[in-house]
Amino acid sequence: MLRIMKLYQNLTPQRAWKYIAVCLVAGFTSSNAQHLTLNTYSNQTEIKATGSITLTDGFYIPAGKNVRIFTGASFQQCVDLVSTPSADQNYISTKVFKKEGVNEGNINATLSTCEVNQTVQYFDGLGRPLQTVTVQGSPGFKDVVQPVDYDAFGREQFKYLPYSTVTGANGSFKPSAITSQAGFYNSPPAGVATITNTAFSESRFEASPLNRVLERGSPGASWQLSAGHTQKMEYGSNNSTDYAVRLYQAVPSATPGEEHKRILSGTGYYTANELYLSISKDENWASTDGKAGTTEEYKDKEDRVVLKRVFNYKNDVTETLSTYYVYDDLGNLSFVLPPGANPDALALPSQTLQDQFCYQYRYDGRKRLIEKKLPGKDWEYMVYNKLDQLVLSQDSLQRVANQWLFTKYDALGRVAITGVYGDGASRSSLAGTLNSQSVLWENRLGSGTDYDNGSFPQNNIAWYHTINYYDDYNFPGNSFPQPDGVTQMSASRVKGLQTGSFVYQVNSSTRYLSVNYYDKDGRVLKTAAENHLGGTDLTENTWNFAGELTGSTRTHSSGSGPATTIATRHEYDHMGRKKATMESINGQPEVVLSKLDYNELGQLSKKWLHSTDGNTFLQHTDYAYNERGWLKRSISGEFSIRLGYDTLGTPQYNGNITSQEWGTGYTFPSIYNYGYDKLNRLLSGVSTGAISMSEVLSYDVMGNISTLNRDGAGAGSYIYEGNRLKSISGGGLAAGSYAYDGNGNAVTDGRTGVNLTYNHLNLPITVNGSGLNIAYTYDAMGRKLKKVSNMEAPSDYVDGVQYTGGAIEFIMTEEGKARSNGGTYSYEYNLTDHLGNVRYTFYQHPSLGTLQPLQADDYYAFGKQRVASAGVNKYLYNGKELQSELGQLDYGARFYDPVIGRWNVVDPLAEKYHSYSIYSYVVNNPIALIDPNGMEIQEIAGGVRFTKEDAQSAYRVLTSKAKNVYMAIVGESSVRSRINEYQKKNGNGQWAGFAAKNFSQANLAMSVFGDKSINNFVLETHGGNDGAESFMRINEDGSSNPESYIYNNEVSDFNKGIQNPEVSQLSAMASKVKDGGNFILAACYVGIGEPGNKFGQNLSKLTGDRLNIFLPQSFVHTGRISNPSGTTIQFDGSLKVDNGKGWLGVTPNGSMQNINKILLSRTTYPPVRIIK
Repeated sequence: MLRIMKLYQNLTPQRAWKYIAVCLVAGFTSSNAQHLTLNTYSNQTEIKATGSITLTDGFYIPAGKNVRIFTGASFQQCVDLVSTPSADQNYISTKVFKKEGVNEGNINATLSTCEVNQTVQYFDGLGRPLQTVTVQGSPGFKDVVQPVDYDAFGREQFKYLPYSTVTGANGSFKPSAITSQAGFYNSPPAGVATITNTAFSESRFEASPLNRVLERGSPGASWQLSAGHTQKMEYGSNNSTDYAVRLYQAVPSATPGEEHKRILSGTGYYTANELYLSISKDENWASTDGKAGTTEEYKDKEDRVVLKRVFNYKNDVTETLSTYYVYDDLGNLSFVLPPGANPDALALPSQTLQDQFCYQYRYDGRKRLIEKKLPGKDWEYMVYNKLDQLVLSQDSLQRVANQWLFTKYDALGRVAITGVYGDGASRSSLAGTLNSQSVLWENRLGSGTDYDNGSFPQNNIAWYHTINYYDDYNFPGNSFPQPDGVTQMSASRVKGLQTGSFVYQVNSSTRYLSVNYYDKDGRVLKTAAENHLGGTDLTENTWNFAGELTGSTRTHSSGSGPATTIATRHEYDHMGRKKATMESINGQPEVVLSKLDYNELGQLSKKWLHSTDGNTFLQHTDYAYNERGWLKRSISGEFSIRLGYDTLGTPQYNGNITSQEWGTGYTFPSIYNYGYDKLNRLLSGVSTGAISMSEVLSYDVMGNISTLNRDGAGAGSYIYEGNRLKSISGGGLAAGSYAYDGNGNAVTDGRTGVNLTYNHLNLPITVNGSGLNIAYTYDAMGRKLKKVSNMEAPSDYVDGVQYTGGAIEFIMTEEGKARSNGGTYSYEYNLTDHLGNVRYTFYQHPSLGTLQPLQADDYYAFGKQRVASAGVNKYLYNGKELQSELGQLDYGARFYDPVIGRWNVVDPLAEKYHSYSIYSYVVNNPIALIDPNGMEIQEIAGGVRFTKEDAQSAYRVLTSKAKNVYMAIVGESSVRSRINEYQKKNGNGQWAGFAAKNFSQANLAMSVFGDKSINNFVLETHGGNDGAESFMRINEDGSSNPESYIYNNEVSDFNKGIQNPEVSQLSAMASKVKDGGNFILAACYVGIGEPGNKFGQNLSKLTGDRLNIFLPQSFVHTGRISNPSGTTIQFDGSLKVDNGKGWLGVTPNGSMQNINKILLSRTTYPPVRIIK
């Protein structure tokens, strides 16, 4: 994609305009005519028609071109782009070209909206944004306008929702934008919520130069400042009397050889006014609540969180729940004391309480985490090499077996080999061994060779888990062919990319090869992989010029029987919104699985399911939203829901759902009413009407369920030892006791009486007892390969292809399944509620062509099926597979028991949720939250689930509450997608990690954060220093064009009123960092010498002399790494500067200092450590 930016400024005619050309990834698809005849080839990547395609004599496609030619249903619509920006305004026009062949000679040629996207940003005389217009950006090809307004102090008192125009879809300035915006929402187009005169959020500011927000409303009458249902903030300091703060210390052990250990001490309190206090109250808080429903955060003078305190109202008493963070004298987080340890009490928590509830951390002399203990788990050990890379780790079960997990790296820090190392030596002994090693990485001595086994450990390797190869395809054991060098990037050009890997079965020498082939843009064009059935999976991808995945053909074989070919293609509208998904299996006629329609704001308004001709569909669902953008209802003839927030039941204003009505069409015979405590934990879910269900719950201070009364059967009782469930009884629950291993896994399930064993990933491998025998097989990445049970036929799992009894039973699709009947496939579809719970399954009758129901399911609030159906679909609650013998659901990282509403395995990301039980399900709010993989909580954002394959949208959903951001400017689209996919699926602890092609994309992603809302911002990009100036790169297009850089003088010019738009993007990103926060520019060499000093001073002025700015004084090793699951961002000691030159630090007052090291941490506090 070619991005052309044109800058107009009336105030500075000497710089009236300039072009900035940047190569990005974008694309174009050819005509959607019914019948198409072509005489010549015009550089298309796809040629398609709905009816027929005729290539006349002489039609020729040059060698090296990858063109997909096909017929099938098409839903893409395009119109000519008409653009006339207002010449009497200051503006920046940005065009994103989505077809090849555009250059400065033909950029003004007439193109369609499918070939170019344009955004025009208008500015006032002070350089402030006034209006952003996305030209013809709505689904109906209207301009989408984002108006901006300022009060007398230059603050955005009102933030307006975007709207689409009725007339003037040409990118021009809209002089009456705010009036037009109000009119748009007063009488909106179809599918858009009516918001009468309140389509904005208003903020009330503190009367001080700090301009801190005291109150913030939201769109809609219920959320205006006058209505009282707003977010409220207060600022102050601690006191030493009412709700005083305990003063804890982490004291080094006095025992020789145990100096790394810390002992919790302290019996006093902080004196008054020593800590900064921030108080927040959400939209549900009312003055009559007092402290209930408020959150207090206390920070010390080093900006470290010391205490997070929340208040609940329980049994007519205000309940205080405090979580303390305790640091040693070097600033290392050493203890986290959750509410279960009763840390507000004057007496120190006993060692028993610490072991049951607290997080305990120990470090070596280089401030590396070497031992940690999570609540309910025994100690875990870590050992590093001299490069601070984690080489060995050990949990309690591995310690008993004298085993360690090991990782070997190559010279670039990429993960080369992982596995199990056998050694009974102590952690300190192995640390000494690693410190004495002279060879720190693995080498491949040439093409066709394996790793040399030069780094530790060289011997006593019990099992391998993964072996990864990079840079070429000539690695031992590669049975797949070399790239063709035509459509696939040649072997000589894949430096820096992961080309292949072996993944082993757990505790087995059996391994499976996978190989990646790339196109010229670094996108994965083809994957070839062995599967555990003795066959292969070959997947070929088709990308358009925009980087959108338009097609994927997978050929699956099992080593016996014929291969199965699954061809899937996708269409997108002119703005990149997914429009349709089509599929064909084994050459059967193509089926349109889904077609998506959007309202004028880009919200999904209608989904159509199953069509064989693209015109007539079997089923459709209509969606509607409230003023906040939260799902209000989804309506179909088979299953409908209506959700209540500030209406129906007891109003909730903070996104909690107060009621759920369901039925068919617009008839809702059943209704669920929900009640919550002041911590947003579900207290009751009671349904009335046609279907009756109820769950009433109570909790302890850690969020462990204390009692559960289901359907009025009485209060089932839960007895705990720490967070571990010790026994259950009563209330219709089968009485029983639980037992656990050293990792906190339940080895005896008290509800079912079965015994379980686990692998190194804490996944169950055997289940025995009560007449049940189950065995699970996994690979080392945790993918489930096989299940063998004495209660049903064995199942095999091959990335969405599921076998039963040795034959394919079904293939998962985006909308349900394709079920096999002797190799012929019929499609089944799932209708879900806002949580992704499957509520209705149907298919098309093979002869009548009518919709036939297969299964209908209802659930209690915590996921238990109302009636255990005998239907064919086992992918039910949250879309997860029910293990029917156990009554538990497989979420991937662990199993969930909906009968008792808990996990039976410790949360792998427990350190993200210090204040909650490591076994609680979605912090006890299963109506608004889901856990997509068994490791972390994901907010449904008012009922709208993220499903679109857009990394920026994923970033917005997952990071809107993050306080630390790592932004990498990355050229390779495949690397960007892996980084962003990792953020979407896994998260990065207390960090949000994201990759963007340029500053414009980066700033767009950063717009999710409020001003001064994050603590630390790391910006990774290329940099340089020519002896006169320092400079940083604004994009990754592979060119050396000077326009691709920001130079020192441009930063200073910006402050003089000469508005380089890219500096404006940089300034906007930095504005998200709070006063006194850290802005770390990981751009090589920019901090060297006098140019570095000036660059730092100019950046400080640009950002308002309020941030701590850090610039590297040599080559900086950034936080991007590759691991077995692809390129991600690492946050553990990952920022290093060559030659020990360190960093240049510039404080808000302009003073400069040399910084030795900057260390990042994903989970332990603080996230950034500045070492002088």
